[in-house]
Amino acid sequence: MLRRIYSLVFFFTLFLVSCGGEEEEGPTPVDPLDEQANLLNGSWIVKDSNSVTKDGTIVDVFTTMTLTISGGSKSGGNYSTSNSDSAEIWANSGMWTFQNGDKNKLLRSDNVVISISATETTLRTSFTTTGGLKDGNWVFDFVKQ
Repeated sequence: MLRRIYSLVFFFTLFLVSCGGEEEEGPTPVDPLDEQANLLNGSWIVKDSNSVTKDGTIVDVFTTMTLTISGGSKSGGNYSTSNSDSAEIWANSGMWTFQNGDKNKLLRSDNVVISISATETTLRTSFTTTGGLKDGNWVFDFVKQ
């Protein structure tokens, strides 16, 4: 009888020990800025001839423009353009960071703040330029190439 009690205590203890241990870890959280930067990386082309506006008026001289965003991470990245009609609006190249940690605002190296809305296939940028003939509120709609 005593042997049976010891056996039960032994197996009960073994059972409790085997149930404990390491807790399962959930997925590692993804930084929203890294996630947004990864979404931005790639080549973007102007959607169509109606996809660029200045102060609400269609501007059709950027229809062949390509915006390439590379090296994007939560600390920022690089951009380059081809076929941009004006370096005042989109320079040939530069760097960007997320402004004040906001995943929907980019600060270009020329101090232009860009509001963005991005999906896997679309990118909308809106920003204001000052100090030249191109002064105004600009909106560009891009699609991923």
